Amino acid sequence: MSNIVTHFFGQALTGQGIKNVYTDLMNEAKTVYLLKGAHGFHISALLQKLGDYYYDKGADIEYFYDPLFDKTIEATFVKAPYNTLFLQATNPAIEPVFIGERDHVIALDDCVDEQQLSSNTELETKQTYYEKCFNALSNAIKIHDDWEIETQKHMNWRGLDNQYAELVTNLFGQNKLAKRSTLTHRLLGTLTPAGARDTLQSITQNLERRLFIKGYPGTGKSSMMKKLAQEAANRGFDVQLVWCGLDANSIDMVILPELKFCIFDSTEPHVYFPDDNRPGDEIFDIAKHCHPTQIEEENISGIVAKYKAAIAEATHFVQLYAEEERKIREMTDNALNMEVFETQTAGLFELD
Repeated sequence: MSNIVTHFFGQALTGQGIKNVYTDLMNEAKTVYLLKGAHGFHISALLQKLGDYYYDKGADIEYFYDPLFDKTIEATFVKAPYNTLFLQATNPAIEPVFIGERDHVIALDDCVDEQQLSSNTELETKQTYYEKCFNALSNAIKIHDDWEIETQKHMNWRGLDNQYAELVTNLFGQNKLAKRSTLTHRLLGTLTPAGARDTLQSITQNLERRLFIKGYPGTGKSSMMKKLAQEAANRGFDVQLVWCGLDANSIDMVILPELKFCIFDSTEPHVYFPDDNRPGDEIFDIAKHCHPTQIEEENISGIVAKYKAAIAEATHFVQLYAEEERKIREMTDNALNMEVFETQTAGLFELD
């Protein structure tokens, strides 16, 4: 069977709060099923079963994971010919837009015995850890900005511009496609209770050429990738923007599916190097355009220590936050009437 399974994070814990790609995914899909209520781990098991079922029918599958819990699925995107998204819609911002046309709500509140659920004590404790986690991440972003100031002092921007121009010529030549570009969005990774995690190998499994950007913070990696994405779109190529898991405004990867190509930031916290078994892998070195003096290097060392401390603090609080969230989800699962749950979700396995 030639169909493909790809793994992504559906949400990222960033310095600007939680970022998710679910509205973007809804806009990609032909049909959307929003699973509302019964927010426990049984939803993840259902989403896995749906993926397995439609994979066996020949569809490519994309799984989108919860950053708090290992192997816990928040969404399953069944690709062509179904183009159907199954989404755990617990986020109040995720609501149906085209009700009865594209979007269908599966209400699962009736599956849960509310009397079995406890007081709001866990919710209050969870909220405290949530706020402390994102305060630490916000601080990490500010420290990272200080890091960028030090590296930018000695950046040869003209050298980067020339390197970028060579890349554009190498990638596209004079080619333009006679169609409009399609833009999609994904996440590369996120902070989790186990530290920073990503799914790069899964995301890039079917690409033939991968460029690994090596360079200092603040030296134009994200800006260059956004510029490349716009150039590709102007030429009619489809573009997938893969967003950073710490800074919600930053790009960590650009994928051009029609060229089977990607370019990505392969520095901390997602350090990767070319694979000898993949001939299309190569380093895209922009560090050669930046030469901080000893003074800047010493300043950077101090900044890096503060940055790592802020990330460690955020990781500690996301661990505590996840522990409280786990209690709440397990209580929900214990209060779930599985017979009613399975009856209400049975129709999801009967798509045309």
